[in-house]
Amino acid sequence: MPLAIASTVAFCLWIVLWALGLGGFDSLLVSALVVLIVGGIRALGAFIPNRRRLPGRGNAPQGGW
Repeated sequence: MPLAIASTVAFCLWIVLWALGLGGFDSLLVSALVVLIVGGIRALGAFIPNRRRLPGRGNAPQGGW
């Protein structure tokens, strides 16, 4: 869900920056940076020690089938 929200915010930011006179490609790069940062934080969040687990995932099988 955070990635979907970040994508929506980045798209709105792209439109606003482009309307304010920044180049279309430059605005796209800023928006892509926002999405990549959120995606990276989301992907690396699994490796943070002592992280609170989401409900329902405690009984999931680990590896294999």
